[in-house]
Amino acid sequence: MILNNEFMRNHIIHIKSRLSGVGIMIEQLAKMCKEWTIDKDVAFGMNLALEEIVTNIIQHGYNNREECDITIRFSLDKHNLRIQIKDTAPEFNPINVPEPDDLNKPLEERTIGGLGIHLVKKFTDNLEYRRTNSKNVTTLLKSINNGN
Repeated sequence: MILNNEFMRNHIIHIKSRLSGVGIMIEQLAKMCKEWTIDKDVAFGMNLALEEIVTNIIQHGYNNREECDITIRFSLDKHNLRIQIKDTAPEFNPINVPEPDDLNKPLEERTIGGLGIHLVKKFTDNLEYRRTNSKNVTTLLKSINNGN
């Protein structure tokens, strides 16, 4: 892969708030990671994080209403893979979700909720959120340097 200071790649997709859209999105991420020669561990973590965020938007933000829009922008620069997700669901800041306090308990003893966002935070180097023009803008960032 040729990388220089001016190096920047982008790919934008628009999906509807259907679980079938998650499959389309994951296919696009796999295509971008292959085309951009992203390390398989980086691709795996970002896939998991993206799927969690978008599934939450569909199920909880849009309450499974199927005709709402979600825009996903994949970007690659010299050092980072960045995925930005925009939606018009009610405001939800994933950064404010507390860490589960029962991670060491057996699965049947854990409280429901929070584990997915915990994994998003673990599989990304940076999770950003802002509310702009009545839209949630969530950004996932992962370093591509040496697969870290």
